[in-house]
Amino acid sequence: MLPTRLLAVCLLGFALLHGCSASSVETRPAALGQPASSEEMQAVINEPGPIVFEKHLAANWTVPLSGLLNLEHPRAVAAGLEDHAEPIQIYVYSLRHPEHGTFLVDSGVSEKFLDAGTNDDVSFLVSQAMKFPELDVKLTTSRLAEAERGVNGVFLTHIHMDHIMGLSDLAPGTPVYIGPGDAAASAGMHLATRGTTDRLLANVDYLREWQFGPSGIIDIFGDGSVWAIHVPGHTPGSTAYLVRTASGPQLLIGDATHTRWGWENGVEPGPYSLDGPGSVVSLAKLKQLALDNPSLTVHPGHQSLE
Repeated sequence: MLPTRLLAVCLLGFALLHGCSASSVETRPAALGQPASSEEMQAVINEPGPIVFEKHLAANWTVPLSGLLNLEHPRAVAAGLEDHAEPIQIYVYSLRHPEHGTFLVDSGVSEKFLDAGTNDDVSFLVSQAMKFPELDVKLTTSRLAEAERGVNGVFLTHIHMDHIMGLSDLAPGTPVYIGPGDAAASAGMHLATRGTTDRLLANVDYLREWQFGPSGIIDIFGDGSVWAIHVPGHTPGSTAYLVRTASGPQLLIGDATHTRWGWENGVEPGPYSLDGPGSVVSLAKLKQLALDNPSLTVHPGHQSLE
């Protein structure tokens, strides 16, 4: 048997080498949604839909471009892009369904971040590394939920902290849906971030994982109004959402690419993605979907195409 101190050192070394899961919050299969084919989704994309859709600016922020874009991509090299502090936004989307109520895509920013220096949910190390004190909060999730007269659930594009920062403003037990494998994904950085992630998820009873079939597509309400599309790469469970509205279809791609330039030039994220090659494949899949359906309005994760 190893001495206690030596055992602890060995366990720490193993954890640093292999990482740990993104979150310890329980996951269960989602009961909502049914697997569908690409053909079924394509058949209705351009038909007016029943969802009342709004895009909300939750906060302005600045982060290194090198994480948002693969600066070694040939197109980025040809464009002469270099790392710098890139202005970005944190968005939250509200979807009002005539029968099922109001759902958010991603969660916005909690009122706790109005003074990020005193937010006990976020460790000091994480707060400084992610520059949370520099967040310029424009709309808190509590204000949005009040304006929407309640929120019936949240559809996450993925589990990264800047997409779960508003959950603590919602009623405890509000259903939260996520792509498969996100909470269990292992990475070295999670040693520093998992505690904060778990605290940001403290109001969540359990995470409901989408049950994608072979096509990687789910008809969420069974009426063709909102579709979940599995786009792994940035995280294992990264999910895009196609929403049919009266004014045309909306495609919310999460961080399949963060920026306007990344979308327009087909360049995937940098090291913020867990699986770079997977990000390439998923971004190309979404680009093809948009090419096949010019009526789509596309929403990258942290910048607008408008």
